[in-house]
Amino acid sequence: MDVRRKHLLRANIWKLYALEALQGAIFLIPVLIPFYRENNLSLTQIYLIEAIFALEIVLLEVPTGYLSDRWGRRNTLIAATIFWCAGWFWYGAGFSFAHFLLGELLMGIGSSLSSGTTEAIAYDSLAELSETQHYRHVAGLRSFFMMLAEACASILGGIIAFWSLRFSAWLTFGTTICGVLMAISLVEPHRHKLQGTEHMKEIWKICTHTLFHNVPLRSIIALHAVISTMTLSLFWLTQPYQIAIGLPLAFFGVMHASIVTIGALAARKTHAIAKTIDDRSFLVFIALTVVGCYFALGAVSALWGMAFFFLGRIAWAFLSPLTSDMVNRMTNSDVRATVLSIRSLSGRVLFAAAIPFLGKIADQTGNLSLAFLLVAIVGGTLLLFLFLLIQPVWRNIPS
Repeated sequence: MDVRRKHLLRANIWKLYALEALQGAIFLIPVLIPFYRENNLSLTQIYLIEAIFALEIVLLEVPTGYLSDRWGRRNTLIAATIFWCAGWFWYGAGFSFAHFLLGELLMGIGSSLSSGTTEAIAYDSLAELSETQHYRHVAGLRSFFMMLAEACASILGGIIAFWSLRFSAWLTFGTTICGVLMAISLVEPHRHKLQGTEHMKEIWKICTHTLFHNVPLRSIIALHAVISTMTLSLFWLTQPYQIAIGLPLAFFGVMHASIVTIGALAARKTHAIAKTIDDRSFLVFIALTVVGCYFALGAVSALWGMAFFFLGRIAWAFLSPLTSDMVNRMTNSDVRATVLSIRSLSGRVLFAAAIPFLGKIADQTGNLSLAFLLVAIVGGTLLLFLFLLIQPVWRNIPS
């Protein structure tokens, strides 16, 4: 490989860091629930939007991952950033449930296109450089930069909220335009490509092999599904919890930034922690932490209860780089984006099924504690069941 090619591939990694940061710079995120409320949306409507968003990803996740394997990583990421940009335009311009739903649908296409593709282009770039041993470090840094940007944007978004919640949406739209330009500057890494022309048959073959024949891989995907659903639900319960305990709106941005910063630092250290603990034991630790957070939040309704949202974000920061690296090492380059999309899809399926019920419970009972306890009991039971099922293939899971 010539020196110029090496420089371009290494530049890919840094551009992916920048792309993650631009996608993480969502200025509206710390005041998203108040923004929805300002536009007369109920919690049921808010969580319905997120459920539809998750369901859309369920439908598109695997086909877009397959598209990435066939069409190319760079092309897919360019399309992803364009759709993401269009979605945020509607958030800035919209005033109703229908407008925000349209924005979410456009962002859902963008998220589906980027899910798996970003991880795959990072791993494929390292593979061409013969440096795949550094992937977990790269994955952790990607999460670090994304969360750091989210933290900085949250502080600014909270300040802007004093004057205009809507301006935070327009500012986010501006960062997505920069994301399009960053995606265009990427180079396509060399890799093995799928050769078949029967696309639906190929997708079915990859899915059945991943979910039925490869038991260790299926086990990791199932665990990721439950834990990621719980951590994502925790995010959507954060602002209602802050409202319930009477936290002033002025502190929403600072609180969200603090939570995200802790998560960013945790993601930054994932590869170092993984050197001292077996991956499988690490998964058990993450699962116990998340379940414990839900039980604690079901029992506590006070400012100090926010500490458990910090712990939940740390667990999420550990989970994504860990399972991504494990799945990458258990798959081939010609189907990598598709399999990674299946991993993301599994979590979205559960989230789409669960989040409307949480919104309904919160709206009808006004009791967030009940929602936390229900998630703790159901999620904890599912995780215990999965860990018991995994025991026969526990030794076959890479560590």
